[in-house]
Amino acid sequence: MIPHQPCRTPYPSRRRMMLGVLFLAGGALVGATPSAAPAAPAKLAKAAANYQSTPRGNARCSNCAHWQPPIDCKVVVGPVSPIGWCGLYAGKY
Repeated sequence: MIPHQPCRTPYPSRRRMMLGVLFLAGGALVGATPSAAPAAPAKLAKAAANYQSTPRGNARCSNCAHWQPPIDCKVVVGPVSPIGWCGLYAGKY
């Protein structure tokens, strides 16, 4: 006599599929949580930004979105002139 074996289908049950989906989603959430605060973007050297101490038409540091008065910039290293200009210029207006 042959011992009785449970019927095994090649397809998983709905319950097993849902548990698998939840397991994968939970793993994705754990892997997606940030482990540290994002790093601040590094500033570029004046030469890399094509900085010049004279304006380019009406484009100048003092009316750029990156300008931080009195002589600082969010994207260029070191002091910058309010009447200077660089290749990363982004007008405020």
